[in-house]
Amino acid sequence: MQWENTSYIIRKKVQQSFTSLRYIIIIPIVIIYVVLIYFQIFKGNYFYTLAEKNRSRTFLKFAPRGTIYDSNNTILADNRVWVRIYYYPFIDQQTGSLQKIIDILPESKKLLFSAIKTQQVVSLSENIPREKLFQLLSLRHKVTGISIETEYRRKYPYGESFAHLIGYVSELSQKEFLQLRSQGYYRTDLVGKSGIENVYENYLRGEHGALVMEIDAHGTPTKVLRELTPLSGNDIHLTIDADLQLVAYKALANTGKNGAVVGIDPRNGAIKILVSHKSFDPNIFITEIEERKKIFNDKNLPLFNRCLQGAYPPGSTYKCLAMIASLNENRVHKTWNIFCPGYFNFGNKIFKCWEKKGHKNMDMFNALKNSCNVYFANLSLKIGIDNFEKYSKMFGFGEPTKIDLPFETIGVCPSKKWKEEKLKDKWYDGDTVNIGIGQGYVTATPLQLAIYTAAIANKGTVYQPFVVSKITDLNKNIIYKKEPVKKNLIKINPEVWDFVEKSMIEVVRSGTGRAAFINDDFILAGKTGTSQNPQGDDHALFICYGPIKENEIPPLALAIVVEHGKKGSAAAAPIAKEIFKEYLKLKTQDVSQDKEVTYDGD
Repeated sequence: MQWENTSYIIRKKVQQSFTSLRYIIIIPIVIIYVVLIYFQIFKGNYFYTLAEKNRSRTFLKFAPRGTIYDSNNTILADNRVWVRIYYYPFIDQQTGSLQKIIDILPESKKLLFSAIKTQQVVSLSENIPREKLFQLLSLRHKVTGISIETEYRRKYPYGESFAHLIGYVSELSQKEFLQLRSQGYYRTDLVGKSGIENVYENYLRGEHGALVMEIDAHGTPTKVLRELTPLSGNDIHLTIDADLQLVAYKALANTGKNGAVVGIDPRNGAIKILVSHKSFDPNIFITEIEERKKIFNDKNLPLFNRCLQGAYPPGSTYKCLAMIASLNENRVHKTWNIFCPGYFNFGNKIFKCWEKKGHKNMDMFNALKNSCNVYFANLSLKIGIDNFEKYSKMFGFGEPTKIDLPFETIGVCPSKKWKEEKLKDKWYDGDTVNIGIGQGYVTATPLQLAIYTAAIANKGTVYQPFVVSKITDLNKNIIYKKEPVKKNLIKINPEVWDFVEKSMIEVVRSGTGRAAFINDDFILAGKTGTSQNPQGDDHALFICYGPIKENEIPPLALAIVVEHGKKGSAAAAPIAKEIFKEYLKLKTQDVSQDKEVTYDGD
């Protein structure tokens, strides 16, 4: 066919068809070029990395947490080797391999079939017996889907005795994981939930390592490409004395009651004892799911840290504050005398003394010794609520102690303003009488009572309490060291301090606190307390400090609360005696060891 002889219309149609065909051919070619340029130039690095990942697999090597020590380098928390068995269904290509695993681990049958169905990695067993581990190791060349990983798990050698102090670690919740993954946490990480483990999490957690393996087309590892060694966390050194802690825990537990014991060094604010009972075994939170449920459902609230979270009326332990306030404000003289018939009528209310027949004539010294309610009820009216508020705040009542432990409550330091705001009522003199004997609206934690006692012992210095003395890295270098912090200096007439101490010494020697008495050479100052409890028997309290030596600040102050213990003299004071007997024994051993060292040197 000759083009020149073709009509114009036909030629036009042919030209249009060639133009359309040209676009159909060119456009896809252009698109292909654009896509190639995009993937080669702009996304080249991404797909290179992806390709590298497809020929390698990274196995995480979990880092051990730092060790926690007491003040004498006794280990309170460390790590143990933990073996975990994983099954990778997408790797296992061996016929009959499932049955070989089931023969060794019969309990893993359901997990294995679930893994095959979902194509998800599963953990078949944790910390299996040694003989089964060796059997699995012998199968590794036959069962490619088995992976045996060695990890480190937290171990608490003293269990319940230090639980509220050390705390515990457990799995990340979904919410915690979303908050912490940007900080390098993995979904399978364990994190500190309470106590030291919680507050010092960033110091204790280590840096995870990794094992990068080259894999073949079947997903089987063939060689190690790179290995990163995990780095252990930093070590925490506490102010706690493990020997005293164990004695305190045993003595409190032997009462069969819940309660708390706090011991503090009046010279610097270092916590030496922190016991809360009922307690729990922190090792349970690492693996034992069913045992955790029992703890959560226990009506004794074992997770509740009574040292920091329990708020109790201070009872007659508050009478020491009443003495200090009345004498320092010159409201009465220490010889001020009251007759105690066994009760005190005030308005339409009767305040009873624990001694039903009455204490008869009482001056301030003997009133504290015998814990006479009638005397201090009358004294409280001389002091007034404004002075009670003033001196209570001096000692830190109603305020956070700022201890380096979580979940602290602050109790109640009542005042006229407080009652108006909280209860929408005015303050009455009867309220003041209640405060004077440590009842009514005033409440305090055992920790606050210990700080109050320590401030009496050192004559006016309120320290911020602390439990961590220093933190060291892998090379034992000190990366943190705690310096004592003075929160307040209470300016009191020195004669007042001396008189209060002499009165408290007599409480232990011949008064209501004589159950804490050890001997005439080991001088303790103390005060018993009983606080009313609408839910049952009264709570028993005892505060004390010692041993007292001339021109020296006593090294240990205690606050003890025994819930439903009825009387501080019977339930709480004997616990103090056990603790100070252990203290005396330890100091005797230290002196004996010092003598031996001197002798050897000669």
